[in-house]
Amino acid sequence: MKNKSPKALLLFSGGLDSLLAGELLRRNGVTVTCLAFTTPFFSAEKSIIAARRYNFPLIIAPLPEKEYIKLLFDPPHGFGKCMNPCIDCHALMLKKAGNLMRERGYDFLATGEVLGERPKSQTSQALRHVDSASGFGEYIVRPLSAKLLPPTVPERNGLIKREWFLSISGRGRKKQIELARKWNIDSYPSPGGGCPLTEKFFSVKLERLMNALKEDFSFFHAACLRVGRHFLLPENAHLVIGKDARENKRLLQLRLPHILLLNPINVKGPVALLYAPKGIISKENLERSARFVARYSDHENGVVRVLIASSEDILNIVTGPAHEAELERYRI
Repeated sequence: MKNKSPKALLLFSGGLDSLLAGELLRRNGVTVTCLAFTTPFFSAEKSIIAARRYNFPLIIAPLPEKEYIKLLFDPPHGFGKCMNPCIDCHALMLKKAGNLMRERGYDFLATGEVLGERPKSQTSQALRHVDSASGFGEYIVRPLSAKLLPPTVPERNGLIKREWFLSISGRGRKKQIELARKWNIDSYPSPGGGCPLTEKFFSVKLERLMNALKEDFSFFHAACLRVGRHFLLPENAHLVIGKDARENKRLLQLRLPHILLLNPINVKGPVALLYAPKGIISKENLERSARFVARYSDHENGVVRVLIASSEDILNIVTGPAHEAELERYRI
């Protein structure tokens, strides 16, 4: 009887390294299924494009909200330069991937990680931390650097062969680019970027909002931070105002049933969302939010009628625009 092809579940960003890892495995007879995780901080868009282009089956799964937010408040292995808990984020991904591996009968996990490529999350020590925290370290194969790392269970069991793999290390990508050219992988995104947690300005806003909302902070707030103007009002009410038609549309998509929707009805202006812990919003915050929306509306005579809608009620507030000093007082 012919030996069964080994099956790998590959963490897949759609970038060059994960593409090469998948292609290397596939060229050596491994059946590869890609896995892309999502949070409000990163999507599967690049993974979808790359998987379609290079004919990899792809699973898309959200990371669990409670576990991820816990990492943002207190990552066991600390942050990078900003609010990026990279080591613990990767460990959580591999933990969830490992559970999926067991449930669906895959033989091992794989990643496109390259030893030494990222100074925080891909050192030898960081990879050991990830392996240990995930609970599946013995089953994590890193094809691009495998010859520089300890043998894994599927290697020791003869399911896959160590000589298939490479010994790439460091931050340069010359070897990866040469390999991509050899294998006709001619379309892939540039390295770096993609996760706003690595961006200083975004991290400052995120930290301030998290510190204010504490246990009330959720993926909703994180997603909203990627669009619009943000204001932290008294009693920790969070107001988000769209900047253009695209952002207005996005805010409508993000709105949850308990979030108030604001928009001017007698002039052109932005969509806004208003959140308050426990859903209790004071009259002062309603009026203040209406003034803020009026400030960014196309008012001519200084009078704007703002519609505030909940899932149960509708309120009209006629107001003038807020002064710049008031906006700056509460701006995140």
